[in-house]
Amino acid sequence: MTAAAKNPGRRWRWLRWLWPLGLLAIAWLWAPLRAGAAYPGMPCTAQADTVFSWASYTLLFIPVAAILLLLSRRLIPAALRRGLRAWVAGLSALAIGTAIVFVAFAGVSADRRPGRASEQTVNCPHLGAGLQALHCWQDAGTLEVNAYGQRPLDASAMQSMATALRSSKQDATLYEAFVLDTTDPSIAGYSNARLFILQGPGLTDFADLCLNEHQAKVREVQSHRIGFYRYSARQSPPVDAFFLQDNGMGGDVGYEVIDFLRGQAALPYVRPADIKPEESSYLDRVASDLGQLNLDLSRETQSPAPPGALAQMRQDFDRVTADLLGGTPPKRLTLYRDTRVKGFLANFDLILSAEESAAQGQNAQTIHSSAYEDHRRYYYQEARVTRLIGYLYLQVPNQPFSDDQLSTVNWAVF
Repeated sequence: MTAAAKNPGRRWRWLRWLWPLGLLAIAWLWAPLRAGAAYPGMPCTAQADTVFSWASYTLLFIPVAAILLLLSRRLIPAALRRGLRAWVAGLSALAIGTAIVFVAFAGVSADRRPGRASEQTVNCPHLGAGLQALHCWQDAGTLEVNAYGQRPLDASAMQSMATALRSSKQDATLYEAFVLDTTDPSIAGYSNARLFILQGPGLTDFADLCLNEHQAKVREVQSHRIGFYRYSARQSPPVDAFFLQDNGMGGDVGYEVIDFLRGQAALPYVRPADIKPEESSYLDRVASDLGQLNLDLSRETQSPAPPGALAQMRQDFDRVTADLLGGTPPKRLTLYRDTRVKGFLANFDLILSAEESAAQGQNAQTIHSSAYEDHRRYYYQEARVTRLIGYLYLQVPNQPFSDDQLSTVNWAVF
């Protein structure tokens, strides 16, 4: 009888010391549920997030267990013996609060990496024009919306969709509304900020562990994207435009643009059906040549610049100038060459002269500081944007466009 009475007492003593392990078990069970909700349709990332959360909870469990044991084994019993009911209630509330915070917030998972911490789900605005808002996020002065809608079939329907998305931007400093052709939560549940993170796998907590899955998710979401509206007073130049995505043959992507900053001008950055081989070839040359000059400038402005970077920059500039301005372009692209291409090269010439003057120990670089700013604002773009601008000149013949007008399409591509 004596031996049988000792075992329950020993088990009870062990239980009173090890009960916080139950809290750890709850946290471990909670981690995969939270990771699955944070990354719908992404099992690799959710699994990696779960493992990271498990490790975080386990590490943080040691100080949490010490706090809980101190409260339950020392402080609360001492307050009870002295009849300090207010202290007992306060310390008990502290213990419960510590347990709740540990389970709900303590895991340092991938879902709370820098750049995502302040993004919160908010109530969606009413859109109209046949659009259904699915998910909305807010971060400081930024508002992002994913909406479901049918692709507009004519110009008036496109105008109606653009106006509806524009009217809901409220007081946001940056507002982006994406129109999708599906209500699938594994597609609509990703804000633009999340997709930006997924496109930069070096920003994740797991390096390239789930790179293939990240890239697949980006392609999946983008394949369901019809168009989007973007308003930003932060960037220079500002943008207030709607972009209707147009997927042409061979995967070529274009945009029909309603630019609200310029009187609701309709700008079709879309590959023309009648584009000729020589026109396409010329646009390829422009994209390649201007892309090389942008690359040269990036190398020259590094600190320190690679040896021979400035000489290579001068050599490429002279070659590109002769290549693009020396011959006769296709007839429909003559205006494109005489405005956009010549404008790029004239601005780049100022930058190159400033770099060469600085290399000789002169202060002439400051004279052309506006040229650097204009290059960042208008000309530093990827090859696809160069082609899209060429398409615009083909679609709207004999119409000169300012650099400020042409800057809008950069925000569609990026």
